[in-house]
This record gives sequence, C-alpha cells and structure tokens, in this order.
Amino acid sequence: MIYRFKKTFIGVGGREYINNPKLSFPEHVKIRRKGTDPKSGQPYASASGAFMETSSIAARLRCSPSAARQYLHRHGVRFRVVRKSTGSLTLCWRRLDVERLLTAREPVCRRAPLHYVNMEEAVRYLGVVRSYVYRLVKKGLLREYRCRIKTARGFRVRCFYHREDLEHIKLHVLHKR
Repeated sequence: MIYRFKKTFIGVGGREYINNPKLSFPEHVKIRRKGTDPKSGQPYASASGAFMETSSIAARLRCSPSAARQYLHRHGVRFRVVRKSTGSLTLCWRRLDVERLLTAREPVCRRAPLHYVNMEEAVRYLGVVRSYVYRLVKKGLLREYRCRIKTARGFRVRCFYHREDLEHIKLHVLHKR
C-alpha cells in the first residue's frame, strides 16, 4: 500500500523532508544553513581553516593550478566557490579531502627501487603480454610498487614489479601450462 503525504518540510537549500508526526528530524537538519557542519549544526571554521585555495594545492602538487583543479575534480574532492575581495571567483577545496588525497599519493623516486623491474623487463623475463602481468597483480601473485619519477614532461607515475615474485611465477605458474 502506498501512503501519500500531503505536506513536505522544505529545508534551506531546497531539500524536501517528509512532514510526518511519526518521523522526527534532528534540529541540525531542520535549521541547516549553508556553511554549517551537517553533524553538529555548528558553522564551519573560517574558510581559511576548513578550505584551501587552488594555488596553494598546486604548489604542494608541483603543477599548474589548472592541472591541480583537474586532479582534484577527478578524485571527487569537495569544493566551494568563494568571491574574493576583488570581485573575482575562486575555488576553495575542502582541506580534509585534500589532505587525505595527498597522503595517499605515490612517493617521489629518483630511480627504480632495488629488487624491482619495470614492465618491459617483466614482460621480457616472463615471456607473456602486459595484460597477463596486470592480471597477476590483481590476483595478488605479483607485488607492484608505484612511484612518481621526474621525466622531461614532469612527474609520471611508474609501476615496478618485485623480481623475486617474477622468479616464483616463472618457476611455478608458467610451468603448469
């Protein structure tokens, strides 16, 4: 049976909440305003504390502001549009999301780590195609080490594979065929 409710509670921001005596909403949901924390109902800390500007993030990522914006959008970091005193608009990104993203980022290396080989050497050693190496990593049979290496075109993420795992795969897995 479908119950139709005649009234809805429309909160700030256009959210519709059902107005039913059997349902109760916390006060912070009912009085929510832009710029308030949904859990506590209290205003966020100042924009400088809770949010970061694109230029400061770009400096930490060592890239242009445009590349930083694309990277943050791709990883779903929440943002807010803020009007500066000059009248221009800028994006401010949620500091917690940015910090989480930067800590999970691959480390910077100058060269390949010891006991690891790159994709071309792994394919040549095993005598298989690249997709088979990716499948071994996905199954957990081959350890992968990802790091960022500086190239002529900037920092690039490179994958390296553990040499000991490759020897194990060559001896046991490939001989089963």
